[in-house]
Amino acid sequence: MKDFFNAISLLPEDVSKFLSVINRDFMSKVNEIRFRSNKPLTLNTRDGVFYCTKNGRVTVNFNDDLYFTDDRKLQEIVFSLSRRSIHTYQDMLARGYLPLKNGCKAGVVGCAVIKNGEVYSVNSFSSVNIRISREYTGCSEEIYNAVGEDCNSFLLVGQPLSGKTTLLRDLCKKYAGENAFEPRKIAVVDERDEIASKSFGEGVNVGVHTDVLSLYPKEVGIDIALRTLSPDIIVLDEIGADDEIQGMLSGMNSGVGFIATAHGNSFHEVLSRPNIKKLVDSKVFKKVVVLKGKNSPCEVAEVIEL
Repeated sequence: MKDFFNAISLLPEDVSKFLSVINRDFMSKVNEIRFRSNKPLTLNTRDGVFYCTKNGRVTVNFNDDLYFTDDRKLQEIVFSLSRRSIHTYQDMLARGYLPLKNGCKAGVVGCAVIKNGEVYSVNSFSSVNIRISREYTGCSEEIYNAVGEDCNSFLLVGQPLSGKTTLLRDLCKKYAGENAFEPRKIAVVDERDEIASKSFGEGVNVGVHTDVLSLYPKEVGIDIALRTLSPDIIVLDEIGADDEIQGMLSGMNSGVGFIATAHGNSFHEVLSRPNIKKLVDSKVFKKVVVLKGKNSPCEVAEVIEL
């Protein structure tokens, strides 16, 4: 329930108060809170999509008594989530997100302003999707045992909401926590502030022997970590861009391991992407762990030796 309140803490006061009165047991099941302009608020769980009535009752029925978000309120929501400074978060908004507390994230879309062929800024916001981050201590035990304690370089493959980022946090504690038998030095390159969430406060525990590079572009963070932090393992979320891959290849040549994630339903799917294939062919990873999916988050479907 604490995770739910973390996710809604930056919403406008009236919206936060409205959401805080829904059933407590139901709160623990919600993984996404979605606002769309002139459409009803929806709460996504593993069991399906739910609406809220105006008095805070959760329902699966679409009716005239639902809580709707009008366009003005949606703009206010984005303003509030951006700590009342759209300009400060312009670059992040152009990339479609805002970091929230304790690893939660808001996906934000609207009308793009294009400059030199790239999204420069966004206005007239039309949708906000708050993804709730939860900490499950010990959830990486199955993976840790499956890959073996000596394996320090592997790729996690899974669908959205399959638990990839949650597993990364717990793996950091497993390898670099105070209870680690032989702790490794870990550098987390947290480009979107989702893994450790350190840029706006204490953040999430990712181990006492972990250094966190918050909001660094991955390729820059990898380079800085290699030159200044002497890590045993570098942890990355959602890899795939050209510059990132080159940085990882440099790291491998320096003897550093990588634990990274990639979106996909299967190893075959992610291997069809040229940059992932380049990493596999170059033996950056020793193993690939495929997750079961959003209905069984953090659970292993298969482990593939490379």
